[in-house]
Amino acid sequence: MIRSAFALFSLLVFSLLAHAHHSTTHFSSDFIEMDGTLVELKWRNPHVYFYLEVDEGNEKTTWEMEAGTIYMIGRAGVTRDMFTVGEKIKVAGNKSDVYDGKFWLTNVMGQDGKEILVVANGQARWSDEIIGGRSQWTNEAFVKQGEAVDAQGIFRVWSPATNDVLPLVSGPPENQLREIATEAAYKAGESWNPYAFDDACEIPGLPGVYFGPHPHQFTRDGDNINILGEEFHVTRVVHMDSNANPEDQPLSSLGYSVGHWEDSNTLVIKTTRINYPYMNLGGIGQSKQVMLTERYVLSEDESQVDYEITVTDPGMITEPYVQRGVWVDIGEVISGDTYDCVPKQ
Repeated sequence: MIRSAFALFSLLVFSLLAHAHHSTTHFSSDFIEMDGTLVELKWRNPHVYFYLEVDEGNEKTTWEMEAGTIYMIGRAGVTRDMFTVGEKIKVAGNKSDVYDGKFWLTNVMGQDGKEILVVANGQARWSDEIIGGRSQWTNEAFVKQGEAVDAQGIFRVWSPATNDVLPLVSGPPENQLREIATEAAYKAGESWNPYAFDDACEIPGLPGVYFGPHPHQFTRDGDNINILGEEFHVTRVVHMDSNANPEDQPLSSLGYSVGHWEDSNTLVIKTTRINYPYMNLGGIGQSKQVMLTERYVLSEDESQVDYEITVTDPGMITEPYVQRGVWVDIGEVISGDTYDCVPKQ
């Protein structure tokens, strides 16, 4: 019963994160199908894009169809070579109510009759046998390029856990950001451009840049710790037991992080001085008073890390925003080769 409950919790968390890069308010809740020709495919970060040419009346229209991240769908076995430009395909997903010609793509079926889920939280639509989806994640390493880092305590690459991994310390998230965000936070997010990264490769800041379910690598940097996130290939420095006054540090999108060891297995990090204007990758606003407190608890056998991230920002959220989860060591590595965003011309 406990294991089943946690699996359900994991599915709920990942379904909320599946649209993480964009506010989803502009996608219709109506699920529709289209048939057309795949005329272009961009297998790139932070999202894969399909371009589908569709006959609409007496003219042809090309739809830009956004799918999941390379890592999220790849971990379930979905790869670039499963799709052929020029092929007739059937797709399903959600049209945008705001942006002409844009579509959130969840299901693809090619001429071979195989149904492929191109988002982590997708569900079968046309077949009982599917490829992809969160339920098909395995503990086989997906990111294998580069040289492996010697594992020592927390200093290794940690990957998001499969549904059968039970938390040792953490539990389900305490709240949902959209429910505790104030009117000021929503108003501050009115300037959010949901395609800023996809169009110009503009890197988000904390806390959203590290909320995605992707691998993270902890390495020593002298007396400090570096944390590299695979999704946007962003590294931040954690100043360990620093005597510097954070208030004297310059504002930045990643802020100023100070860490300490609570015990031999528990790393605590506090981050302030963040001037990135959005609290998540969906455009909810935050102020320069935002503060993150992170706790990473390494299991005794060093096979997993439970984490808890608490965000406070008086005036922008009515209570602390808490996210929890589990990472495991499956032998993955992070390479710059997995990050290939190219700005649109």
